[in-house]
Amino acid sequence: MGSFVYNCPHCGTLGAGFSQKAEFSCAKGRIAVAATCNLCLEPVTAVVSKLGGIKPSEYSGDILKNNNFFILNDFYPSPAAKDTPEGVPQPVARAYDQAAASRRGGHFDAACGMYRKAMELSLKAFSPEIDAWKIEKRIDKMAAQHKITPELQAWAHELRLDGNDAMHGDEQATDEMADQMHELCRFLFIYLYSLPLQVVAAKERRDAR
Repeated sequence: MGSFVYNCPHCGTLGAGFSQKAEFSCAKGRIAVAATCNLCLEPVTAVVSKLGGIKPSEYSGDILKNNNFFILNDFYPSPAAKDTPEGVPQPVARAYDQAAASRRGGHFDAACGMYRKAMELSLKAFSPEIDAWKIEKRIDKMAAQHKITPELQAWAHELRLDGNDAMHGDEQATDEMADQMHELCRFLFIYLYSLPLQVVAAKERRDAR
């Protein structure tokens, strides 16, 4: 049977390996390749067009890699779309995306740790004079400068402690904890990055009238 590498829509692993289990003929000469993720074992289907004289099950390499044998037409289910807010700097977005992938895969300790890192990186840019390990002071500074609401400030403090427990404590993180940290980071990034961009864009539209 064949194999391929693709982003898993179930566990969120980027470049996950998939093992083919079966294949079926489709319309227009296409072939549906049924496979499972080697990590979470969940099923997917890749629909390919055959260019060469062999079937996916007869090919020894990656059937989705650029080659002269197959072209990918569709993939089911589609990999989860990223929901990183607009304007988030690349280092922050990378940590946030890794946290989200760990959350989708059920790795909640890793997810909470990476959400905390994403929060730290975002706050660092706005308060570089504060020691890196004093994230609570950075949260309070953002609130004092009215860059985040008092509610976000209180929420950030609660989940900062949850992130600490996930990284350094004995208690395991839960799906609820990871969900809360995901939403906190999303709202935090909207306030710090997306809203200022939207205000600037609105002003530019008004000035252009």
